[in-house]
Order: sequence, then structure tokens, then C-alpha cells
Amino acid sequence: MTVTAAGAALEALDSVRVMAIGVRPAREVTGSVGVRRYLHAGPPLGAARMIGPLRGALIGALMLEGEAESPETAARILDGGGLDLASCHDNGGVGALAGVVTPSMPVVVMETDRGSQAFSPLNEGLGRALRFGSYDPETLERLRWMVAIAGPVLDAAISQVGGLDMVDLWAEGLRRGDECHNRNVASSAAVLGHLAPAIVAAADRRDAVDVLSYIAANPHFFLALSIAAAKALSDAVHRTDDPGVVTAMSSNGASLGIRVSGAGDRWFLTDSPTGEPKLFEGYTPADASPVLGDSFIAETVGLGAFALSAAPAIVSFVGGDPLTSSETVEELRGICRGSSSRFLVPSEGFRGTPIGIDVHKVATTGIAPLANAGLAHREPGRGQVGACLLRLPLQPFAEAAAFLAA
Repeated sequence: MTVTAAGAALEALDSVRVMAIGVRPAREVTGSVGVRRYLHAGPPLGAARMIGPLRGALIGALMLEGEAESPETAARILDGGGLDLASCHDNGGVGALAGVVTPSMPVVVMETDRGSQAFSPLNEGLGRALRFGSYDPETLERLRWMVAIAGPVLDAAISQVGGLDMVDLWAEGLRRGDECHNRNVASSAAVLGHLAPAIVAAADRRDAVDVLSYIAANPHFFLALSIAAAKALSDAVHRTDDPGVVTAMSSNGASLGIRVSGAGDRWFLTDSPTGEPKLFEGYTPADASPVLGDSFIAETVGLGAFALSAAPAIVSFVGGDPLTSSETVEELRGICRGSSSRFLVPSEGFRGTPIGIDVHKVATTGIAPLANAGLAHREPGRGQVGACLLRLPLQPFAEAAAFLAA
């Protein structure tokens, strides 16, 4: 069919192809990182207060890059204004939770068939991790191994297989019970299957075993690929002449913001919520920080909470009810422009997930988008405390609709 400007956003969401083309040091992918110049998740911080997990991640980042020998030295650099920070989203990238990107950090690189690229740091694994604000010796040692070994080996393996087709991986993930945001078990296993022979060919025996073990032990390995690919796809949508479609939803822990096609690089902001957390044993709601991260980009392309009915097991992690997940997705259809022809849900008779969140429909119906979210401890270095199924605040969507209407 002929696509007019009025349908360009939906057409892009439903047709743009995305390939994972490599894993490179961030400094080779973006000029926005450098000596004491890092990226973070969410809208630009500005004068906003830096919450604990982000502060902890930046302390660890300074130590990783050799800018500080101790947490105390790193804290003094931060407090003295010695670090230049910018938003991942504003510089072609995304990051889970704290989303800190430093020059040496290995990032997975995505490319679309319409010329856009995007990147995201490799996922470190479960437990203590920089993205949750941890900076203990074990966390830093794992990151140094990722810089020296995992990144180069994965880059060689992805090149050897000719890249990874992310649309095919997303579609297969939904068929196997993932929603490709907070549940990535099947998709991580699929990537491992695609890359295992190439990893063995690209590395010596010890390094190959270590890289294979790292992927196999990390059910969230696919998350970095998923959100980087969703960013590349959303950026292609953002460049259409079709206004009103949400192309980013993210939080820096102080403010939550959205970006919308037709509104340029403007952010529509509100305070970061905490949601109704489903906590790990031993934690209380007071332990959870406000939501943090760029991974809601999965929801903007029809994954995550917009594919909740494909992943009944996810409710054990984020909350909700697997028996009513289809009803939840049906409600979200009311704020979207259409359904995907690529992301099909078996339990719904292979109906496509809702795509194209429309700020005008959100403002008119009063139905805010949902997102799956992991939650970090309020204090730096304490790690993850739980997750939630988050109803995003209506305010930024209503403001975006009013802005476009004017």
C-alpha cells in the first residue's frame, strides 16, 4: 500500500528491520563519551538530584576507567562537578537502570535498513551489577573481563554469523514465552544457540568456555540487544513526519520523560514514580528507589507489558495476573494506532501486539501505558530489590498531546 505521512509511524514500526552488527567499545560507536564524559539513562539530569543507584554506578564507572582508585576518590570527583554527563537517548543509545556508558564499556550495536544505529551496554548478569549501583571489587572485575574478553569475542562471533536479525529473534521470543523486556530466558538461549559455534571459533578454549558460561548463566543477556534494537526502531519512527507516536519512555530516577514523533528532541517530564513493587524476600517498599532506566523503550515498539499475554511466567517477577494478561493487553490496544504483523501472541490466536502508542489517545481515554520495570535499592551498591508492573504517569502524555495540538 501507499503510506502517507499520517501512517508513516505505524508503517515504520511494522516494517523496519533491525540487525545486531557487533559489540564495540563505546568510544568507537559514539563521540559523546570520553575522559570523564559519560552517558546515563533517562532524560537529561539538569539540576535534578542524583539518586543512589545512579550515583553508585558513576562511582564504579570512574573506577572502571581508572579515573579513581577508590570509591572515596570517585565520590569527590562527582561532588566536585568533575564529571560531564549526558542522556543516552539524546546520543543514540539506551541503558538499563542506571544506564551508565563509559568509553571502554562494550556496547552492542544495532543497525536498521533505514540507516539508523543505536547501542546499549552489554548486560552484566544477575546479582550485584553496575546498573543497580554496585561498585564492589567483584562487579568491577566482571566489567574488566567484559571489556577485555567478552566484548571482543562477541563482536567476532556476531560478525562471523553475519549479524543477528532482531525482528526474527523478538518474534521467536514471543512464541517461546518471553515478552522481551523483563523476561528474556528463551531469547537469551536462542542467541546462545546462534553464536555458540562462532564463539568457539573466535576464542581460545578458556575464553570460549567463559563467554559461553557468561551467556548461559544470564537469563537477561538478551535485554541489552532487545532495548538497543528497540531504540534503533523507535528512532526510525521518530524521524517520520507523522506526529503523536511515543518514541521513548525513560527515567533517570528523579524525572520520567517521554519523547514523541513530531516534537523534535523535546522531553515531556514528570517526577519518577516508584510503582507498586513486587519485592524480593527481606526488602520493604521503603528500600526501593524510584524507577530508573531506558528499558521502557521495549514497550514503545510493542514488547514488554504490551506483550504481557505472551509471557505468563513474567507475573511471578513483576506482579499481575496471568489469567487477566490478555485483558491488560486489550486495554493497551485502546491507546495504540494498530497491531503488529510481526510480533504475534500464540495464546491470542496469533494476534499481533499493540504498537504505536498515541499521546492523543492516551490523553482522551485517560489510560496510561504500562511498563515492566526492575527496581534498585535506594542506596548505592545494594543491588536489585524487586520489580513492578508500572502504570506510567499521565501527565507527560497529556502535555505532549497538548503541545502537538497547539
